[in-house]
Amino acid sequence: MSMRGVVCLSLLILLVPSAGGFIVDYSDGIPEGYIRSGEAEEINITIGFPGFDPITFPTGDSLILQTELMNPIWDIDIVRNGRVSDLRVSSKSRETITGWEISFPSTEEIGLIIRVIGIVPNMDEAKAVSFISVRQLDGSYELRPGNIYSVSQIAYPAGFVPSGNPPDPVIISPPPPDFQAFTVSSRSTTPTSDLLPGEGTTLKTYLSFDRLSSTTFPDTDTLRLRTALLDAEWAVSIFMNGGENVRTPGKGYYYSLPGFELAYPARDSLGLSVSVTGTVPAASSAPLLEISQCGPDGYAREGAIFVHPAGIALIEETPVPTQVEMPIPTPVVTSTFTPAPTVTVTALPMPSKGEIFPEGITIEALLDLSNELIGHGTLFLKRILSVFGM
Repeated sequence: MSMRGVVCLSLLILLVPSAGGFIVDYSDGIPEGYIRSGEAEEINITIGFPGFDPITFPTGDSLILQTELMNPIWDIDIVRNGRVSDLRVSSKSRETITGWEISFPSTEEIGLIIRVIGIVPNMDEAKAVSFISVRQLDGSYELRPGNIYSVSQIAYPAGFVPSGNPPDPVIISPPPPDFQAFTVSSRSTTPTSDLLPGEGTTLKTYLSFDRLSSTTFPDTDTLRLRTALLDAEWAVSIFMNGGENVRTPGKGYYYSLPGFELAYPARDSLGLSVSVTGTVPAASSAPLLEISQCGPDGYAREGAIFVHPAGIALIEETPVPTQVEMPIPTPVVTSTFTPAPTVTVTALPMPSKGEIFPEGITIEALLDLSNELIGHGTLFLKRILSVFGM
């Protein structure tokens, strides 16, 4: 067997005793309002196993299920890769699920559906009643820290009428798992500013693997690198206890490292240098560099994603002024003809009838009229005589 195989085998042995616990994916029937003696209660929970280690559950561990409800009935199903089958039906207040019943390779999806029905016990005064508790015990029957789920509520004697608002149930749940195995060095992450489209650049960062207690990286996981740079070229090196192992260069948008290349005992010092060179695209919905830790199912583990701070700079385009067509002016023709000035003739007023003598009838007026008539008559007589040649 090669030295690498020996390391992986020893790592597997180290991991099995300290394999992770369970998480609560779903719960229904959490007691609300006032709970009284003699009432029937039902609670349902679904628990899963993160699959962070080589197996879903340690074979030497066990799950202890308990309830304080009277006449309980447990109905427990196991879910394996989507298929549901019966695991246990019992009527005891304490039920045990051994590790070998739920220990599978972490590549398989394993879960438990737990249902318990019972009666709220009789009591003389109000007190807390445990509806359900699930505890993970190791091979020495010691509780694994944090691996406990329980639901309890204050119950009252039958016929008792409490006052005020009903108390909230007390729920203790395992903390959400922290799946990220790597830590990113901010000092080694460059550049940090936005880059112009079409610009050639090299994105760099450095990862250290010091977050897990038993291993540097789960050998069931995969570290995936993705870039949006055009014509990307990858340069990746693994640093192990000060020594450098240069991996084969890569080209394209993706680069991945299988878990067994990064899985060592936690006491070893492991780091990863990542560098990708390419051209900044004009636009991209994906980050220029993204590093994710993916589980056996191929999906990125929640929270185990790093996005490089460099982005694509937005270029503000200078607006082009809109051409406005001006109307063509109509030429004005100026005439050189100067019109003659207009002469205004004021007509004399016609004499009114009966005003031949406007100043009255006098002798002078009669003499003037007589002379005028004699003059007109003489002129008329001369014209007549001239016609006849006389």
